[in-house]
Amino acid sequence: MRRITWIIVLSLMLGPLQANAEPSPETEEIRNFLTELYRARSEFLIRDVPIDSFYFDKVPTSQQALVLQKKRKAYFQAWADKRDIRFHAAEGTLKISRIKPAGSLVKVSLVHRLKVTYSYAQGSEAPAAFGLGTRHVLTLKRENGQLRVLKEWYLDPLEIDSDDVWLHRSSFLWNPKPGTESLKLDPVPKSPRKKRYNRQKAVAYADKYAGSAWGAGNDNRYNPKYRDYTGIGGDCTNFASQVIGDPDEGGGLPMTHAWRYSSGNGSRAWVSTDAFKSFLLYSGYGKVVGSGTFDQIVRGPSAPGIWSKVQPGDLIAYMYKNDVDHFAVIVGKDERGLPLINCHTTDRYHVPFDLGWENYTQYVLIHIVD
Repeated sequence: MRRITWIIVLSLMLGPLQANAEPSPETEEIRNFLTELYRARSEFLIRDVPIDSFYFDKVPTSQQALVLQKKRKAYFQAWADKRDIRFHAAEGTLKISRIKPAGSLVKVSLVHRLKVTYSYAQGSEAPAAFGLGTRHVLTLKRENGQLRVLKEWYLDPLEIDSDDVWLHRSSFLWNPKPGTESLKLDPVPKSPRKKRYNRQKAVAYADKYAGSAWGAGNDNRYNPKYRDYTGIGGDCTNFASQVIGDPDEGGGLPMTHAWRYSSGNGSRAWVSTDAFKSFLLYSGYGKVVGSGTFDQIVRGPSAPGIWSKVQPGDLIAYMYKNDVDHFAVIVGKDERGLPLINCHTTDRYHVPFDLGWENYTQYVLIHIVD
């Protein structure tokens, strides 16, 4: 099944997050099982702890779910080794939206918020932390009085083969249909803007509305002023547009005829990755200050000059085969001067910018013009 379909399936199955009214003893048992499952899986990411007992030995769907956990652990460790990063802790919390027992089976929908504490192996600063938010739909099964995971679906940036540490497309995005990439955009008038870009408010907005990721504000909810496009292709570009353009809490860049949000919907330049990038560069709202693969922009001869031009409140476009796959907002830098980003789908808070991307991903660093 295509990834885009999984977004729709998960979005429909998760539905609004709301707690069960009166937990029964059975529900409490299920909640305790889920709490222990995700506690163990979080710790498993950074150290060797047993998790096999949560899964069935000879059930293919259950073993597949277990293999994915081992796969994401291998990726996480390989990524950290390449980045010279050491993990100190990985711990999460659950927000369970549905528990539906049916005989020996239990259907569950939840959001897992993971906090990872880390530092550079040769670093000099105190450990930092980043957050991920992942949406899960599980089926549990009771056998011989014990609950185990029968199958599971989720959106996660860490399901990557360790042999292909950088060979993964981790985001689910709104992309235009073939043949619709060109868009006539209205240029920003040459006269001075009525409002300048407010970087501090843009970053504060990105932190407040980073969704289900650990660290985000607003009770881990998106801004209700805007439609959530997760179920119809991805919300990353909609979020980036909000960050730089929300007139009340965000960066406050004036909307235009092509790039706008009104009547409950965003224009194509507001929500579509390629159209958004074209608008930023054509309008003069943004300019490219660097681009290339990870090795080119981090280890290449021009790397120091690139990062000196990037500030919190700027954007990163992630390119795959000449198409923009994803947008993220730069909210800070680590002790080596590399960006930390926030984004939607999956939700991330102060995450190293390259976590979950390929060796051939082209990172386009876009400075929003003050």
